[in-house]
Amino acid sequence: MKKLLLLPILLMFIACGTNDSKQEKPETETTSENPLEEKDLSIETDSQFGEEFESAEIKSDSEMLAVYKDLKLGDTLQVQFQSEVQSVCAKKGCWMKLELPEDQNAHVTFKDYGFFVPKDSQGHQMLVSGVAFIEQTDVETLRHYAEDAGKSEADIAKITEPELNYRFIADGAKAVD
Repeated sequence: MKKLLLLPILLMFIACGTNDSKQEKPETETTSENPLEEKDLSIETDSQFGEEFESAEIKSDSEMLAVYKDLKLGDTLQVQFQSEVQSVCAKKGCWMKLELPEDQNAHVTFKDYGFFVPKDSQGHQMLVSGVAFIEQTDVETLRHYAEDAGKSEADIAKITEPELNYRFIADGAKAVD
């Protein structure tokens, strides 16, 4: 009877010993890399972001403001326009605001959160290609954007009502000299 009990125990030790040798990890492990997290973009060294696109019928900032004024909630328009970067997300570069006349701006995000722009883009010209639309932005989101932009707690607390905003989802963007 004792011999029958020892046999399964012995087989278990042999199996465990064999299993350990198969699970040894190689000395150099490979990890999946996320280029968006690892590469620190700079407007000085990088110029193309997202999908590459051919420039065609580029609207100026004043032409783009006229386009936005003609849009209604729910309307979308595929367009390209160029303007100066007014501000950019200081944490990742996951959004930017492009200047429009009359103290207006277009809030630009990137299709499927698929790319970012350099955090040092402010003050530089950027050409974007994508979809323009108008959106009502809720208070929580407006406060989040203000926090990302580095606004003070007092400025963030002043945000109490939703706003109609000029929005743009870019497929691609190019820094323009």
